[in-house]
Amino acid sequence: MGRGRLCASLGVVLLAAVLAGSAGGAGAKQGATFARNDANQQYVPGQVVVGFRANVDPVSRLESLSDASASTLKSIRSLNAKLVSVNGSVSAAIAELKSNPAVAYAEPNWIYHAEAVPNDPRYSQTYGLPKIEAPRAWDVTTGSAAVTVAVTDTGISSGHPDLAPNMVAGANYVTGGPNTSLDYNGHGTHVAGTIGARGNNGIGVAGVNWNVHLMPLRVLNGGGSGTNADIAAAFASTCTTHPAQIVNASLGGTGYSTSMRDAIASCPNVLFVVAAGNDGTNNDSVPHYPCNYGAAPDNLANVICVAATDQSDTLASFSNYGASVDLAAPGVGTTSTWPAYDTLYAQGFEDPLTPWTNPGTFQRSTLHATGAYSLTDSLSGNYGSGANLAYNTPAVASFSGRVGCQAAYNLRFDTELGHDYSGVALSTNGFSTYLWSGWSGSSGGSFLALTSDFSALDGNPSISVGEIMSADSNGIVNDGGYLDDLKLRCLNTDGEDYNTISGTSMATPHVAGVAALVKAAHPADTVAQLVSAILGGVDPIAGLSGKVATGGRLNACKAVGGCGAGGPPPPPPPFKPPCVVPSVLGAKLATAKARIKARHCRVGKLTYIKSTKKKKGKVLREVPKAGKRLGNNAKINLWLGKGPAKRQ
Repeated sequence: MGRGRLCASLGVVLLAAVLAGSAGGAGAKQGATFARNDANQQYVPGQVVVGFRANVDPVSRLESLSDASASTLKSIRSLNAKLVSVNGSVSAAIAELKSNPAVAYAEPNWIYHAEAVPNDPRYSQTYGLPKIEAPRAWDVTTGSAAVTVAVTDTGISSGHPDLAPNMVAGANYVTGGPNTSLDYNGHGTHVAGTIGARGNNGIGVAGVNWNVHLMPLRVLNGGGSGTNADIAAAFASTCTTHPAQIVNASLGGTGYSTSMRDAIASCPNVLFVVAAGNDGTNNDSVPHYPCNYGAAPDNLANVICVAATDQSDTLASFSNYGASVDLAAPGVGTTSTWPAYDTLYAQGFEDPLTPWTNPGTFQRSTLHATGAYSLTDSLSGNYGSGANLAYNTPAVASFSGRVGCQAAYNLRFDTELGHDYSGVALSTNGFSTYLWSGWSGSSGGSFLALTSDFSALDGNPSISVGEIMSADSNGIVNDGGYLDDLKLRCLNTDGEDYNTISGTSMATPHVAGVAALVKAAHPADTVAQLVSAILGGVDPIAGLSGKVATGGRLNACKAVGGCGAGGPPPPPPPFKPPCVVPSVLGAKLATAKARIKARHCRVGKLTYIKSTKKKKGKVLREVPKAGKRLGNNAKINLWLGKGPAKRQ
């Protein structure tokens, strides 16, 4: 099923908020989960990342925060920075902080998203590894446990039998604590499998590396989003407390973060392999970070940015591109590891549908993803402001003793983007209050396989479920939503599952995995040598010319040195005709030189000799014999003498 955020072409944003009030939706939302700047980039309201200048004393730091009415939430000591909370406008607080000479920079706590697009169920075969010639690279090396790849993502399901042998401990920057062995989203587990699912073990899939250390640095939450404060801290740790040779960052956003840039720059001996983004736009015009830290004006040499291609080596329609993007790799319909789930409740909205309560405009529809029916709010007229629910009041599941619980469902929706939302709601008290997750915009006339993270309700013994429509004061102006094939499920931490999804997120771990292969084959290689091996070993693809800097797609075999240098074979040397000795015996000197050069020969030394007969004028005595082939640009030596010429 599809995970992560939807392709931008669908015009979809994700919103999750707690509603309080009656089941009919009279309650109001309590607190937004994100804010936006003018460029539509999300950031955490009331939070700012502040970087201090070198040698600023602690008292001056406190005074600078006090002047801006800011208080410390966490320190990022490795970057000489703090995450602070501010009152009122974030932009005003940033301006106030920047005016203080003790502050090097102040920026919003941007929210970045996992670079995956929804699952396409038609793609069911793994093609990426043969496409990049990984089997030939495995003749050189299948990887090494001496190489560590940090997966900065949603975590990794470390109990997965195809990943467990390669796992090492990491860190959780989202909530703190030890929960790096869990993945509430699936994105990080999928990325990890491409890099290093255990190969040749008779289980599931093989990663680019059969042997490698996979280290989870959890920086994205169950919804696939995270902040630059957490991401920057994780990046900086890869050359200090959580050392790694390679970092995979299948995430991104359009907000420039000095803290993230500084974190990458502070680890010059670590290679950061990052996603180009899924907006289908040119990163040279609309920069995407961390991808563009490798381009001007930052030009960080330890960044490789990756676009996505499909089975025919065509740039994916969703993939970002540009001279700031280095190369492409397979990223459409990629099959890899996935967290396993236990399904606790399933509802296909077939007969019988009791005891669901359908107030207002909810009804069953013959428009469906599977089966005969879906549940829909789609009727004529407006709803008015607030939320409307169809729900099952009795508890349908228990999350007691469970972790990573979520709703998985098929949803077709068409709502006013950013104003009206259709989705799923869960309650622990019969819908006196509830938690909901909704989608806004259009699904393009199709049912999409979606998931919503409800891990906030982990451990609750009584769970009820419903479909929700949240509308602004104008009511619903479009077709609304159709919900089908609803499941409530929680993680099976030692289970095994696989999934096929698409995105530049899926292309990036192919490159990070190849970087780990190169490091395994050539342990002394520097970051510059890793970059050179990967970018210099691409397969040139006509359709990528002008789209990515190398004009090529990843080739693992060339990168590790098992298939020779990348690129087409060099052209043969230009043709040089042989020297055919002309007849110049007895000719005048100028005439002889012209004949010699015309036959592709060079004039050698000129020597005077004595003639046996006296005669006026100088003539040539030729060596060697006329008509002889002497090879390319041979040299003919001439002898000058007086009297009749004769062969010497």
